[in-house]
Amino acid sequence: MATNMMCMGCMHPLGEGEAKCAHCGYPAGGVNPPEYLRIRTLLSGRYLVGRVLEIGGDSAVYIGYDKQEECAITLREFFPATLCVRQQGGALKPAEGREATFATYRTKFLSVARTVARLRDVLVVVPPYDIFEENGTAYTVAEFCEGKSLEKYVAAKDGHLSFEETRRLFLPLLSALSTIHAAGLLHLGISPKNILVDAEGNLRLKNFAIPETRTVNTDCKPNLITGYAAPEQYEVGADCTPASDVYGVAASIFFAMTGRHPADAAQRGKKADDLLMPAQVADKTPAHVKESLIRALRVHPQRRTQTVQQLLDEMTATSAVAALIHEDDEEEAPPKKGGARYLWIIFIAAFAALAVVMVLVLNSLGVIRLGGGEPTVTTTTQDPLTMSPTTSTAFVSTPTGEALFAVQNLTGSVYSLVKDSKLSGDMKIELKGYEYSDTVAKGQILSQTPAAGEKVDRGTVISVVISAGSSTGVMPDLTGWKEEHAKLYLEALGYRVAESLRLQVSSLDKGLVERSSPKAGAEITLGDTVTLYVSDVSETTAE
Repeated sequence: MATNMMCMGCMHPLGEGEAKCAHCGYPAGGVNPPEYLRIRTLLSGRYLVGRVLEIGGDSAVYIGYDKQEECAITLREFFPATLCVRQQGGALKPAEGREATFATYRTKFLSVARTVARLRDVLVVVPPYDIFEENGTAYTVAEFCEGKSLEKYVAAKDGHLSFEETRRLFLPLLSALSTIHAAGLLHLGISPKNILVDAEGNLRLKNFAIPETRTVNTDCKPNLITGYAAPEQYEVGADCTPASDVYGVAASIFFAMTGRHPADAAQRGKKADDLLMPAQVADKTPAHVKESLIRALRVHPQRRTQTVQQLLDEMTATSAVAALIHEDDEEEAPPKKGGARYLWIIFIAAFAALAVVMVLVLNSLGVIRLGGGEPTVTTTTQDPLTMSPTTSTAFVSTPTGEALFAVQNLTGSVYSLVKDSKLSGDMKIELKGYEYSDTVAKGQILSQTPAAGEKVDRGTVISVVISAGSSTGVMPDLTGWKEEHAKLYLEALGYRVAESLRLQVSSLDKGLVERSSPKAGAEITLGDTVTLYVSDVSETTAE
């Protein structure tokens, strides 16, 4: 097909003389906004650029056309708008003072793309089949997957799905996420917008990105999806783990079954409001499934369901097995004669008895103390989504081992890349805190304890201090942001936020930020006060 007779909005044939595409409605002479690549730009001598599909975070996503394979493609361009500017001709240039950060994030973008490419056997993933650098930035090319977002799919299905349909759709996704996490990759953006239902009715997960775009404490504009980003993604310095993706996928399951978007996690963290499921949905949902969603959506990450595999096990278990897994959540039902449940109860009782004997023996040897003194610490906390308090006990044991292992030098390494590394002597890395530095890039390790080369015991914990970057920065452009999100972002960056000034004349909708003081692009120091000018245009009502 001649590419000049092709719609650049959907890559379908365009009839001669047609002013717009009959398939998608895109105008024949359509253009992209000036800050993005021009329509019909040729990349790598092979790929034609079409219209912009999505923007935000670390990328601009275009539909495109592979002239060699003669098929539509999804073209992703590394384009963190806060760190670079578009030049004439299409090349990207890092903003002044942002060269090192731009280069670091581009390297991470390529690393994520290569990891996703290695997951080509995972059916829910649409892997890139080409990765290249051009225009001072990086690109990935993947097959264009047609379908509806889960959000639109649910809307077309009377606003919600049955439990059985939800279960059928999500089981392959949950299974695939376990493989994705095993590859060392977190998505952190799982939501009905990033889950696609393809033409065959299967779920596909799109928009993998560098983690810096999905937390608030980085140099990228955060791309957090309200109701689906976990609470820790809004906290400065908090680590994201597979439990963060558990939150996102559980929130997506909740949406599919109810048609309701969960409350913003940042607000849930402050107000501890429960999630509400309509009675007509709750009545048709097995009790153990509802309970598994509650556990997966806990506000506190360490008390949330920790792995997708655990959530998958709970979602697919029968009510009886789920009760055995979490028998502290509800009263045991009478055992059935000759049933497998009865054997499980005997096993658990025997194991509990053995544990008691072991504790008594260890207590007599002085390894564990059951009463008096400091070694035993018991804490009781109440999760707002839990029916009863949870209790945990910390025991102190005597250290063992000999100083045989030399501490590895971690100074200068990027913390996010080495924090889960396997070190000699089974040593582990622990984050101690952050310090500002004008010489060490944000995210790199400034110092460590014990020092490199020091001989220590097996299992020693290495405490590290990470660079928080320079104490001076550039005021971000918050135009068009919701007021509450802009405030959260500024506070997370370390700035103070004054009471917003309301504008009675504005081109933006009510509640959106029009400008700030200091203005976007101005130099600003941590601790400075920022004033937001927010549209307060009265809403009009038709007569």
